[in-house]
Amino acid sequence: MKTFRVLGVIVFAIGSFARPAQAAEPGPADASAAPPAAVTYPPESFAAIGSSFAESSHLPELGWDEAQIAAFIEGVRAAFRGKAYSFDDRARMVSAEMGRRVREIVAREKQAAALVYAQPGRLEAYMKEMRKRLRLQQTSSGLGYRINPGRGGIRPRPGDTIVVTCIATAADSTTKLPQLSSERAPLKMVDLLPGFMEGLQMMTVDASAVFVLPPALSFGEGEWPDGVDRGTPLVFWVTLHEVVGAPPP
Repeated sequence: MKTFRVLGVIVFAIGSFARPAQAAEPGPADASAAPPAAVTYPPESFAAIGSSFAESSHLPELGWDEAQIAAFIEGVRAAFRGKAYSFDDRARMVSAEMGRRVREIVAREKQAAALVYAQPGRLEAYMKEMRKRLRLQQTSSGLGYRINPGRGGIRPRPGDTIVVTCIATAADSTTKLPQLSSERAPLKMVDLLPGFMEGLQMMTVDASAVFVLPPALSFGEGEWPDGVDRGTPLVFWVTLHEVVGAPPP
């Protein structure tokens, strides 16, 4: 059902900006002011929005026939006319089935993404490309890194707590992963991903760095967070703000 609820939000949003806002009634001070010109949008833009939504929601992969596609579009039109079709038991059943299919498609895509980097030589080729693109060095464990020096001084140790800002991205180094990102967050070194902890131990306060973690140095064979493609490299853009020593035993 989530797919179709999202459609409702999109339809509402399109309807909101497609209709020019009503101008406020002019008061005595601005009675002579001309009303603002109506804003128009080309039909091609709305067609592009529809295509983008359909593709991102995996609608083309659901196997609908022409009659089903036409009925779907008619439902959108009916909603704009204020005569939306009733969401009855049959519609709920179809919606649940479509939602199940979309979840299966997403799961297959994630599995395929993980298998790409499991292919012989694929991860090595990726790391080689990232070393060149981001001017990285690489440790014996496989961690790719580039560190811009800070003020010097102590480096974090495994038992320390740190304050760090971190922007995480997917393997493309562009798609942000907010679930793995933080701003000036206090973190315990022992709770960090292995590659992340390894890289931080090479930093000092106010240093910044980029780390590229192969799967074995991030979540490995364990549970991966929702929204993060299993078995893929992760990229972290990091600034170390503070190091708090471990409390005495």
